[in-house]
Amino acid sequence: MAENRITGSFFDIHHVNLWDAMWWTDRCRFWQDESWRALIRDMHEIGIDTAICGATALWGRPLFPGYEKTVGRPLLMGCDDPLGACVDEADKLGMKMFYGVGFRGRCSQVRDYADMKPPWIEEWFTWNQALAEALVDRYGDRPSFAGLYMSYEIDFHDYQVELYEKLMGEYLRPAIGEVPILASPGSLGEHSDPQKLPGQLEPMGINILAPQDYGGRRRDVNEALDLVRGNARELERFRSRIESVGVTLWSNCEVFDLEPTPDGRACCVPGPIERVRQQIEIQAPLVEKLICYQYQGIMNRRTPLVDIGHPDTDKLYRGYVEYLQ
Repeated sequence: MAENRITGSFFDIHHVNLWDAMWWTDRCRFWQDESWRALIRDMHEIGIDTAICGATALWGRPLFPGYEKTVGRPLLMGCDDPLGACVDEADKLGMKMFYGVGFRGRCSQVRDYADMKPPWIEEWFTWNQALAEALVDRYGDRPSFAGLYMSYEIDFHDYQVELYEKLMGEYLRPAIGEVPILASPGSLGEHSDPQKLPGQLEPMGINILAPQDYGGRRRDVNEALDLVRGNARELERFRSRIESVGVTLWSNCEVFDLEPTPDGRACCVPGPIERVRQQIEIQAPLVEKLICYQYQGIMNRRTPLVDIGHPDTDKLYRGYVEYLQ
């Protein structure tokens, strides 16, 4: 089982949600190569060996160059290829990287960041297929390449399982073969009928399941940890059955708090290290790997090259480093 530490983290070139990421994505958009490389180095320095790029495109515009005819014209960033800079540094450090596909919504034809209920348009499937093919073509031979990440975070409703099955079975697997696929759905503690879980996973075609622990969904620490324990309870209860269908179990530790904004939304800010420490210790004995959402902007060390995040970001970083010691 996993060590009592976080060894994987999400990051984003440009976050899909400007409110969640208001403390970092605006600044990161203008970064040069050296800042992206520094971000990956800093993650590696505290034992993070796996980076998961949650979004490789933003509303139909890729965040890497070279596939204008099949995927689209890249979004202009502060440097020509920020994702490439991250991959180069991950290669150099011996890290692994997953690349996001399967986003909620591609353009105005699909509801803006909605729950993706049917009917589904064909372009959603074909565009995600083209994106997956481009990512495997561009990065699949790199030493750090670990697979793809399904960015659509489901809650295991029947139509969501059907959507995964259709995308994977009819579009992605025929295009990319047996490339490993990671998914990070909602907490298993919130599953309406956990008994269905092993049977749902098999046709979905994923290789690694990293459910969110929901530790960041309540400001009250005790309430947050109750949600974490709910996820852990189902991880323990169904671990052997999930693994029996060929799925590896990780867990996604939410290191953030949600802070309300004046317009009624919320943004991600650093959670308390006392809660994060307990999240790690509750879940590590149950899974192969603990990943988190996320180092960038929430628990990063603030430096001249990586000068992002809420004022408490550095506080969470220092608290986590002390915990490791």
